Amino acid sequence: MVLRPPTCSLPMPRPASLDDLLQRARAARQSTDLEGGRQAALQACEAAEFAGDRRSRIESGWLLCFFLYRVGALSELLARGQETLSLFEPGDDLKQRVELLRWMSFGACEIGAFDTALQSAHLACEISGELGPGEQAVALNALAGALERIGDPWQAERLMNDALPLARASGEPYPLLVTLNNLSATTIGAYYLLRDSEAGEEALAALRRSCAASREALTLAPRLPDPVFPVFIEGNLGEALVHLGELDEAADRLYRALDSGLALGAKAQVWRIRCSIGELLLARGMTEHAKVSLSGLLDELRAADPRATLFRVHHALHRACRSLGDHALALEHLEAYLRLERQRSTRQLRAQSQLFVTRVEAEQTRLQAERSRLEAQLARSRAAEFEAHALLDQLTGLANRRQLDQHLPQALQNAEDRSQPLTLALVDVDLFKTVNDRFGHAVGDRVLVALAMMLRENTRGSDLVARIGGEEFLIVLADASPVVALEVCERLRARVAAHDWSSIAPGLAVTLSLGLAHTPPYAQQPLFERADAAMYRAKNNGRNRVETA
Repeated sequence: MVLRPPTCSLPMPRPASLDDLLQRARAARQSTDLEGGRQAALQACEAAEFAGDRRSRIESGWLLCFFLYRVGALSELLARGQETLSLFEPGDDLKQRVELLRWMSFGACEIGAFDTALQSAHLACEISGELGPGEQAVALNALAGALERIGDPWQAERLMNDALPLARASGEPYPLLVTLNNLSATTIGAYYLLRDSEAGEEALAALRRSCAASREALTLAPRLPDPVFPVFIEGNLGEALVHLGELDEAADRLYRALDSGLALGAKAQVWRIRCSIGELLLARGMTEHAKVSLSGLLDELRAADPRATLFRVHHALHRACRSLGDHALALEHLEAYLRLERQRSTRQLRAQSQLFVTRVEAEQTRLQAERSRLEAQLARSRAAEFEAHALLDQLTGLANRRQLDQHLPQALQNAEDRSQPLTLALVDVDLFKTVNDRFGHAVGDRVLVALAMMLRENTRGSDLVARIGGEEFLIVLADASPVVALEVCERLRARVAAHDWSSIAPGLAVTLSLGLAHTPPYAQQPLFERADAAMYRAKNNGRNRVETA
């Protein structure tokens, strides 16, 4: 048999040269094509190693570490970083080496490798002494970040404040932007250490300093072409604003940062932002939404294991599950949080024993005392918390039906024994289904939370305010004459009608219909039926009014 060559064949694609791959990786870094740049840099590393070209190995390894840092592949970053550092020789680019050490320090902090973080940061500071003020500021940032993560945000903030004049003196936006952004993150770290202690005002002051640094950094961001910086800055600003209670601006900042981070593929920062959004939902009373969001995030984090973010997620999920009455799951997240805290403490102390020996015993004593105090406090308060949360509506924080059923019979009996008046006011939100249909259930939840606040503000401390249905509330006005009860409810109705609801959603308006029923008789069921009939009469007579049985 004669073998004949094929009449035609497809040309084999020409393999990309090392120069082509490096150029693609450089271009991807400028355009923040993180995944494309990562692939190009990885291929360039392989081609450079095959060619035995040391300088190309350094550049391709440096570029790959940049992309690994940005996408959150931190364990791989540390391995590649060590390999790349070993290639540097005297006379090579010191600025490039300092930047690589900074990425390694921050990456090591995130996964809890504090010894590597401190060693990398110290080496960066040593090398930067031969460079200008901008590089020195950047190196100080790495050391400050490592100190913050090993539990000393105060020393870290001092170093950041030392770095600020160096960054300003450089006249370059990059060192100043890096310093301000890291100062913001460091002061947030101080807040987390202080928030559960007695230093409440000091914790809030740390958040305010964080916001100030972030706002200045935002003014510099347009001067740099890298779109990842606004993701970091707005993520930090939104995180601080959540804990300061400035929730509307926090939401704007966090969702904008999330959209940008997702578009860029900046996974590590997206995880942190999603955790902040979960805490935002908790702060807004949207506890079930927060739990679902944070649980999904936790599933993603388990494989990557970014310890600092995992720590926050378990803490937030503990609070969410406790508020929802799922005490078994709340305890699981609390135990996971404390386990991570113990692991972090151990790693912190190991790193300190290498570089800050004199502080180890004092730190161990402090941590053990603090842990013992927390465990004792948790043991004392757990039973009381479980009982208290079982009597509250989880969205609004008002009394729920269980608390109402416990309170109302005794209130009626007391009123009858003392021959005192008592009024039930049944409150219903007008056209609430339309609000949900037009604006969405998230807006509907915000309306209910705002109404709950107005109900509390316009009643006495001795009155019971309960949420008894989706958009229905009941007010028990003890020792209030029919005239006084009517005045209270009219004032509440007018306050709700006049409120600027457009701050929640443009075009939103909310009104109430209220039905009142007075004693005698001092019987629960007839009072309910009369209040209900009066409330429906208010609906039928045009809504936004108060009717009395």
